[in-house]
Amino acid sequence: MSSTHAADPAGRSRLRSFLAAPVRSQTYLNLAYLVLAFPLGLVYFVFVTVSISLGLGLSIILVGIPLLAAVVALSLIAAALERRLTAWMLDVDVPAGPQPTGDGWRERLRALATEPGTYAPLLYLPLKFAVGTLAFVVVMNALVTGVALLSVPLHYDEPGLYVGLVTNRPIELHPALHFGWNRLLVGVETVVTIEAWEVTTLAEALGAAAAGVLLLLGGLAVLNWLASLHGRLTAALLGRAYDPVSLLGSKSE
Repeated sequence: MSSTHAADPAGRSRLRSFLAAPVRSQTYLNLAYLVLAFPLGLVYFVFVTVSISLGLGLSIILVGIPLLAAVVALSLIAAALERRLTAWMLDVDVPAGPQPTGDGWRERLRALATEPGTYAPLLYLPLKFAVGTLAFVVVMNALVTGVALLSVPLHYDEPGLYVGLVTNRPIELHPALHFGWNRLLVGVETVVTIEAWEVTTLAEALGAAAAGVLLLLGGLAVLNWLASLHGRLTAALLGRAYDPVSLLGSKSE
């Protein structure tokens, strides 16, 4: 019984968090962060894949080696910007990794080149494109559709306006029930065909709006989860990456 009582507050807390998502400011910061992730991720993905491919191809004539070094340096700068963006919008602090140690600049450069955290941004930056693409799909399918359904009661009865479901071909559902009886397979199969559905009454419009509310709440919950996942991914991959500003400061000393 104690485990049941312990589970109930946790369940109520999750339900409150689910229902309160639209009125939390952090939800909209998460949404803005994920919307930005798509264009930023696309730029990062193109930059990393094209630059590394070009650098590896030109490395046989030694031209690609400084190009690859420049790619790593620029990725560290992008990682520093991502850490600050994550701290500001997701409220997830991602400190930079420890600076390379050594008496001279050559030893520090060697430590920088052999530290795995130096190359972590090359993995993180393309992954941001994958997260941004997934967030874009959720925004376009869940949030946009939810807002459209939510506005149905406002214009469902306007003359000349069709509100409902239209398909290029009928949707067929085939619910079936089968069970064995005396070495026989007995069952019932039905076919449900949906050709079109038009909202013509206030009750149907309110039902569509209720479906829109559920879709919006579900979409916001998924986006909040994606933002939390991305924050943990940023901390895991960029928590060991060097801060290029600190590196320049340490070299000047």
